[in-house]
Amino acid sequence: MDANEFPSPTPQPDLALLANILALATRNMSSISALVTQLSVELSQSLDPHLQRLGQNTLGDIARLASDLDSQWKLIESLSRYLPPCQDVQVTGSELITEIHITELPQPD
Repeated sequence: MDANEFPSPTPQPDLALLANILALATRNMSSISALVTQLSVELSQSLDPHLQRLGQNTLGDIARLASDLDSQWKLIESLSRYLPPCQDVQVTGSELITEIHITELPQPD
């Protein structure tokens, strides 16, 4: 491709797919951010000073991440003309997480 040539425009279905992938990834990052925030609050209330510091430092990092995610959501909003409603997309598949309960730890030989 010549440097003066512009690439051909991306077809609408491809843009919609990319926009939905971006929105889903950002939604997942927002959820992970909320979970880490919850864990950090719990750690900051620990009696162990090291865990308190760790929780407090992590809360500061999460605040910066949340600000970046807010910016990312604004950019995704600008793609809204390509986005069908995400809540209408049904994801099917098996559970990726299996809960297990350990009642007895193995004993060393």
